[in-house]
Amino acid sequence: MTINRRTAIRQLALLSASAALLPSCMGDHSKPDLVLNHFTVSGAGQLTLDALTSTLIPATDTPGARETGSSLFILKMLNDCSSKPDQDTFFKGLKQLDEASRKMNGATFADATGGQREALLTAIGDFQIPGDELNFFYSTARKLTILNYTSSQYFLTKVQVYELVPGRWHGCVPVTPSQKSNS
Repeated sequence: MTINRRTAIRQLALLSASAALLPSCMGDHSKPDLVLNHFTVSGAGQLTLDALTSTLIPATDTPGARETGSSLFILKMLNDCSSKPDQDTFFKGLKQLDEASRKMNGATFADATGGQREALLTAIGDFQIPGDELNFFYSTARKLTILNYTSSQYFLTKVQVYELVPGRWHGCVPVTPSQKSNS
């Protein structure tokens, strides 16, 4: 069998291109890593944060925290507004949440059922599970989830309709004696 130079170069180029693409075809494609300015969040960390926010404010006939993008809001606020030690403490607490879930439920937090998640979060909120990083993580994530949800477009247009300050003036409403003493 004779091979000319043109065929050999073509086959070598095809072989090298397939060797370059092969590692990308064999990886875990569940969720890519999220790269921000000061840290990188793994796909598993994103899933855990999504599960946490959807447990705190679940979706019913109204959108929940996951639908309003609370997990991305938490990560953006950490990236932009938190110091490096606070970011490190937050991510240590995120890992401790999965460890506590494995001990209590036998599965990661994202793989646990809704009832198991609620029981674990109740135990963390009541300080029954030790760990300063875990408590810092939970309180920060809870605070930022609520902040995101109450400032979301859905909440401000459907639940509590936003009205520009100072609001409406009602000139025909009588002033009661208790209102006079407050001013």
